[in-house]
Amino acid sequence: MAAGGGAGSLVRQPRRGGAGAGRPAPASRPLGIPRDADKGIPLLQVSDEHSPFGDLVVPDATRGRLEAIVEENRASESLLRYGLRPTSRILLCGPPGTGKTLTARVLATAMGCRLAHVMFDSIVSPYLGETAYNLGRVFEFAGRGRFVVLFDEFDIVGKMRDDPHEHGEIRRLVGNFMQMMDGLGGQSVIVAATNHQHLLDRALWRRFDEVLYYDNPDAGRRARLLAKYLGALKKRGPLPYEELAVLTDGFSAADIARACGDALRAAVVGGGDAVDEAGVRRAVEGQKLRMQASAGGG
Repeated sequence: MAAGGGAGSLVRQPRRGGAGAGRPAPASRPLGIPRDADKGIPLLQVSDEHSPFGDLVVPDATRGRLEAIVEENRASESLLRYGLRPTSRILLCGPPGTGKTLTARVLATAMGCRLAHVMFDSIVSPYLGETAYNLGRVFEFAGRGRFVVLFDEFDIVGKMRDDPHEHGEIRRLVGNFMQMMDGLGGQSVIVAATNHQHLLDRALWRRFDEVLYYDNPDAGRRARLLAKYLGALKKRGPLPYEELAVLTDGFSAADIARACGDALRAAVVGGGDAVDEAGVRRAVEGQKLRMQASAGGG
């Protein structure tokens, strides 16, 4: 997806001093969620939804690094006294459904701040320079408060500038983003998430303090996820989570969540208040069929 249109993009005269730079707003301007000037829709959504660390099933090393990031940001004043700053620019890479968006919510909850989820369908504009202007307003907003700012599907604005299929506007946008991130003040934490890290411009990687890779869960984590998501109902007999985990080989965390949701709904609709092994197995097989269909496997 190219931000800013192709060679035939509509050209608009820059407003309020031009597009793109995350310049400070006048002190009298009230703090509010920025909106696209043409469509009138918010450029980001701010959420107070809480997600504790217990919701996140990731390798111990990843969890440990995330916990350290939280502690650094809690101790930001102490770090600044020594000329240091906490880790606050984080890139999350890996396949869809592996917990990247959830990680942003968990970090916001642990840091005691709100999650600001950037809406790229609002930011991207057909007008030349308008996408960069919208992006600048997002950074301006982030600099005024304390948020975890999530740029999901980050490859939309972070594509390699030497990609022959991209035009000059998207190449300029990559540079704009790097300048805005470098110039961001305040206490907000930037989290960028992508399923296509191979598309990112090489210069962007150096702008992040931490890069974490997310993959599909191994058998042990799949068993933990099954126990977690099936915990909403009683069990009709013990569930062999380790055996069920083998059946979910290749599942993402999101795939497991969906299969468990199917099993729970089937149990309730069937007039019961408990889930059994046979119901879970049926739900797992149903999710496998979905995955095969989405992959074009019939």
